Parts: sequence; structure tokens; C-alpha cells
Amino acid sequence: MLRNLRCLRPVLINTIPIANQSVKSTLRSSTVLKKVRICGAFDTRFCHSRKSSSADHHEKQDNDEEEPITDDDIKALILEESLQFVSKYGWSINALSEGAIAVGYPGVAHGMFERGGGDLLHFFVAKCNRKLAEHLAEEAKQIAEHPDLPKKKVSHIIRDAIEFRLRLIIPYINHWPRAMALTAVPSNTLEHFKNLSILMDEIWYHAGDKSTDMNWYSKRLTLLALYKSTEMHLIQDSSPDFEDTWKFLDNRMADLNTFSKSTSSIGTVATSMGDVASAAFTVGRNMMGLNNTNR
Repeated sequence: MLRNLRCLRPVLINTIPIANQSVKSTLRSSTVLKKVRICGAFDTRFCHSRKSSSADHHEKQDNDEEEPITDDDIKALILEESLQFVSKYGWSINALSEGAIAVGYPGVAHGMFERGGGDLLHFFVAKCNRKLAEHLAEEAKQIAEHPDLPKKKVSHIIRDAIEFRLRLIIPYINHWPRAMALTAVPSNTLEHFKNLSILMDEIWYHAGDKSTDMNWYSKRLTLLALYKSTEMHLIQDSSPDFEDTWKFLDNRMADLNTFSKSTSSIGTVATSMGDVASAAFTVGRNMMGLNNTNR
């Protein structure tokens, strides 16, 4: 299927700066359909120029020659476009089908994604993690370039990072319970924890953590429990701008600051908040019916 889909790749044949303008597709042969599309709104790596073939011209002789589109390019393009349909179809193959159609591929292209909506969710989560990483890196750069600026405390860096990251899911808040449930599906679990691990590492890295002993594990476990418990609060919050959630986060941060004054209490906090994260995981499995003993 992937080899056939490459024949359907969008081709940029006009440089008019009109984003997302589709024009009529033409049938070149019984097996090749080329969709002409002005794709200025997408990443430039998805937009390729096409030149007439000639025996006297070779691809490496001219930088303007069309570059081949890989399977990953096709998938990334469809996944990116599919996000706009999550509000209507949720994290599902229907959203993927609409995303594929929107970029000029047939709706059956959703078959490229073995985990269906799970692949779309992982794509979104990884994208959010990158946005947070860029945000934290920019903050660190500003502090490095302006030594006169007050440095943020570790607790403030962690607290603000959690809020920034959670705000990225607010546009999809109505479908986030389903997203959390999808992470409990066995085929999605490994990728889910991989993304969580990257998120925890990113926050602690910018918070200045250099621990190499057991504290490395306890810090990430504590942060994970804090993040997941706040996420659980967020999806149930109906206050303006989710103010109750940020107050909840502030209170949990205050609890951590209090308990962490005693080394022996750190493990207690991690265990206590780990129970919250475990409960959230169980809730997700229940929502999917995976804990049904009759199955």
C-alpha cells in the first residue's frame, strides 16, 4: 500500500503563496493519480517542485529537482492534517481518513496506521513534548543571554513546565478522556510510557537535575505522579481557564516542597502520588473495558 500511495503524493507546481488551496486532480494513468495542491501551510519538506524529465538532466545536477517522499513523510503529513478532525471524530480512524483526504490521498490511507487513533495520539503527544522542549530551551537561552534576569527556582520551573504542557491538550479536552483510555491499550502502552519518559527527562533536565543515584528514579516517579494527577483534575475541571486545576497543581507543589525537606519523606510522596497515577491508569483500562474479567 505504501508503494502505491507514493504515486499519489501531492506535487507543488505553483509558487503562488496561497495556503491549503486544492485544485482539480488529473488522472495520468490507470494506476497513477497526481493531486495538485498549493501546500504553503505545511512544513516545506512536504512541498516538492517537479520538473520535466529529460535525458540530459539528472536529479543531483539541480537542487530544484523533486526529492522523493518517504513513507514517514506521507504518514507525518496525514497525521498533522488529521489533528484538525479530532474535535469531530475523536482519536479514531475516521479522523485519519479525513486527514488523508484533506491532503489528497484516499480515505483508505488510514490503513497505514496499524494502531489507528493510537498512532494519531502518539504523534500529538510527541509534538507537544517537542513544543515544551523548545519553550524550556528558549527560557534557558534568555536567562543565559541576560544574566541580570532573576533565575527561576527549580520548583517554579517544574510547575510552569507542567502547566505549559497541559495547556497544549486543552483544545482537545473533550476527547482527552478517550485519549487517556487509549494509552491503556496494550499496543499503545509502550509508546505511551516512552513519551512520558521523554517528558519527565525534559523537565528535569531544564530544572538542572544531575542526579545519578536512586534519586534519579524517585524524582521522575514523583514528577510523573504529579503530572498525571493534575491531568486527571484537568479533564474534570469546569472553572474559567481551568483555574481550579492550576490551584490544585500549586497545592501539590507546596506539598512536595514540605515533604521533600525530609529525605525519608521523598519516597513517601513518590509512593503516595504514584498510587494516584496507577489509579488513573486503571480508570483508563476500565473506560476501554480492558479490566472486564468476563473477557
